[in-house]
Amino acid sequence: MRFIDRLYLYLEFKSITPYTFERTCGIANGYLKKQYNGKGSVGSEIVEKIYKHYPDLNPLWLLTGEGDMIIRDLDVILKDEEKKYMSIKDEMIALLQNQVAFLEKSIADKEKIIAMLETQLNANKKAK
Repeated sequence: MRFIDRLYLYLEFKSITPYTFERTCGIANGYLKKQYNGKGSVGSEIVEKIYKHYPDLNPLWLLTGEGDMIIRDLDVILKDEEKKYMSIKDEMIALLQNQVAFLEKSIADKEKIIAMLETQLNANKKAK
């Protein structure tokens, strides 16, 4: 059985259309059909994209047919998802810290303006 045949087995097992699979992995429309018809070879770049977007698919099984189709170790999948979440969380924290700093500076600037206006108002009252 070829790589592409095993990939189609996985797609059928997961009820994923070839079109959806190609879009998710960011590969050309019709790529799978071309591979299925034997008009090309699958490069390591494609395998990396597949593994990135479908971490439950066992790459050893996909490449060689050995082992189980599905990786049952959910800890690996969850850790990958946790890394993505932590990265997004860290980015959000940095963004919010920048916004807080900007707002604090705006408040300080407004307080200076208010103090200057109060000083000027008091000076005008004394001058009258």
